[in-house]
Amino acid sequence: MADWDEIKRLAADFQKAQLSTSLQRLSERNCIEIVRLLIDKGLIDVIYTNDGKEYLTQDHLQQEVKDELYVRGGRVNLIELAKVLNVEFAKIEYTAKRLVDRDPELHLLLGQLIDASYIQRVASEINQKLVQYGEINIGQLTSTYDLPTDFILNKIVLDNLHKIIFAKQDPTNGHIFFTQSYIMRNKAKIRGALAAITKPTPISVILNLTDVPARILYMSLNELSSLGSVTVQSPAGQYVPHVYERMQADYVKDYFQQNGYITNDTVSKLGVSDVRSFVRSRLPDEKIICMKNCIVSNRLIERVTYAMDACISSNSYLDLSTILPPALSNDIMEEILTHVLTPTIRKQTYVFGTVVLTVSFMDECVKGCQELVNEHAKRAVESGNYQKYMAEKMMQHQDVDQFAMDEGKVDKREERRKKAATGKGGGGAQGRETKTKSTKKHARGNKGNAMDSDDEVEMQSSAGGKKGGKEPHIELITVKEIAKVVEKTLEPEGLEMLDKDLANHYYPILSKQALAKAHELYEMSMQKSNQNRRQTHASIQEKLNTLYNDIRLYEKGLKLFPFDVQGQLLKYLLKTFGTDVCNELCLYVAAECNLNTNFNAPLTAEQRTKIANDSSAEYRVSLQTLCKALTASETVEDFLEKTEKAMQACSMMLKKIDKKKDRNLILCHKHGLLEQLTNCTDPALVLHLAVLIIFTISTQTMLHASGRHVSAILSFLQTVLTADDAKVFTNYHDLVLKLLSTENASSEDSKANAEDIKKQLSELTPVVKSIAGNFKKAGVTAVE
Repeated sequence: MADWDEIKRLAADFQKAQLSTSLQRLSERNCIEIVRLLIDKGLIDVIYTNDGKEYLTQDHLQQEVKDELYVRGGRVNLIELAKVLNVEFAKIEYTAKRLVDRDPELHLLLGQLIDASYIQRVASEINQKLVQYGEINIGQLTSTYDLPTDFILNKIVLDNLHKIIFAKQDPTNGHIFFTQSYIMRNKAKIRGALAAITKPTPISVILNLTDVPARILYMSLNELSSLGSVTVQSPAGQYVPHVYERMQADYVKDYFQQNGYITNDTVSKLGVSDVRSFVRSRLPDEKIICMKNCIVSNRLIERVTYAMDACISSNSYLDLSTILPPALSNDIMEEILTHVLTPTIRKQTYVFGTVVLTVSFMDECVKGCQELVNEHAKRAVESGNYQKYMAEKMMQHQDVDQFAMDEGKVDKREERRKKAATGKGGGGAQGRETKTKSTKKHARGNKGNAMDSDDEVEMQSSAGGKKGGKEPHIELITVKEIAKVVEKTLEPEGLEMLDKDLANHYYPILSKQALAKAHELYEMSMQKSNQNRRQTHASIQEKLNTLYNDIRLYEKGLKLFPFDVQGQLLKYLLKTFGTDVCNELCLYVAAECNLNTNFNAPLTAEQRTKIANDSSAEYRVSLQTLCKALTASETVEDFLEKTEKAMQACSMMLKKIDKKKDRNLILCHKHGLLEQLTNCTDPALVLHLAVLIIFTISTQTMLHASGRHVSAILSFLQTVLTADDAKVFTNYHDLVLKLLSTENASSEDSKANAEDIKKQLSELTPVVKSIAGNFKKAGVTAVE
């Protein structure tokens, strides 16, 4: 205290000195030195300002801090305070901490000094927001007031709750507060929305319509469920009202009692997951039968059973759509029908969709098809289609049997070879191999034997594949034809829609009957054909003898020509008469072997080869050789030799050669040519016939040649014709060639030339015919 009194005295002296005249006033430098001296001696404790021009005591600084806190509304930032007071931040911070320690209503937070007045004002503002919005979130207040969440929650809200702030804390989220009026208002919205719901409604829809927070909805649910307006459960996120459950039960009960059934889809659309349990619980007194897609009353089943018994007793039909509710689908009707049909009823009826037909009724419908079966069977035999079918079937069986025989031979041969070449190893023989005797392979008990080799398995599989080939097929009667007959019987009953179903059912039966009838008619025709076969054999034999003699006679004529022309004439002869011989023999063999061949059209080379390859062994080799000889023979003798062997294979005999008959044949051939020449007007054909006639008369042989060989024949006849006749024929031949060349041209000049040539030919044609008709061989007189 003495020091303090001395300080006060010195301060008074210092003040007095300052107020005195300039002579007594101290300079600024002296004042600074005095203050420094006092501070050094510890007599005073002052705080320098930032510019060093002013001194503050600690008490004065505390007072200025309080004054600034008050002026700024109870919240001040220490950094700003340091700038305003022009004091170091550390001194300000130290002062603030001392103030907070002394005063519990002051708070130092995040570099800010806050007093109780500011907290009360913030609490009042929060309460105003609660009144305005009904709800606040501490997180939003944190960003609004720039204060920590815990400080706002604990120091502002909770400390002033029910004092300044009148609200209720959310039990599920402690950072949310709302007023009682807000809760009541939202409860009223929820109550109204739930009371208006008449069907299952998702929670999201309710929240969107009411604009109520989800937490308040869940918090209020237990309170609202006591009203009975909504169920407590919410399956799949939905609220289901009690009124909806009553509506479900009433709808199912009324529908079932009125119709006698209810479908699973109908109940599922009401929002029921377990349909059967729901229906049983709502209809405890009803006898129900649960099916796959519906639940049916026992009364409906009894009705169908009674109608089914009446249908069987009357040998008629039953259409379920006439006795069951029309709303039932065909699938459900078929389920009910399956439930009603017993094994005894199934034996007497056939089911087509929802229509039941008795066997007697169906037989009556198809009775008219017997005439159709007989007619088609007769037509198939008469047209030869059934014979082709039988031939294909027989050929396939022959191929399979031959394949199996060949495989069997290979199997046995391979097995004997393997058993003879291999030996068994055993300890009793000191590990040496010993040969075993070959034994016959027994057929029984070998199926699936593990000792079978891979080769055997391979051969078995290949044989099975051969047997599994496509069987020949013939369709004597069609489903469409059966349907037309059946439709006549079904149409009066209103069942014409079943004609195809009934036709498909009876098609296999009627097809078998048609095949049986066709086979019967085929057997009868075979008996008749066997009687006619001898006559056919004789006529073919006669025809082949005639062709054989013609070829033999034509051969003599072509041998008179040079070697190069002989080859051309030989090819033409084989192409015409040789082809006729092959065709006759192939057709005969095809008929004998029942091969599938078109007997009305000329055979092609491929068809002849196929018939030769497919024929039986007695015909095959000779027929194949004859077919090859058509193109491979270099002489007529070679072809005739092959023809003779083929005829022998077909049990046909060649007649002996008679030279007297040969002369008659040549003479008849000449007269035939002369007759054709008399009636012919075509210049090219006139020339062709004329040279053949002259050749036959001059050589006393027959010649078979085409138009392209006329030039060679004319060259040959130059030695037997007179010079004038040769000149006429040469001129006529040139005109024919010119006419043929100009006819192909389309220009006007060519047409004019053609007319001129035709005119010249018409003048020469009588001359050519006269020369050929009056030609006599030199030194021979006409006997005719």
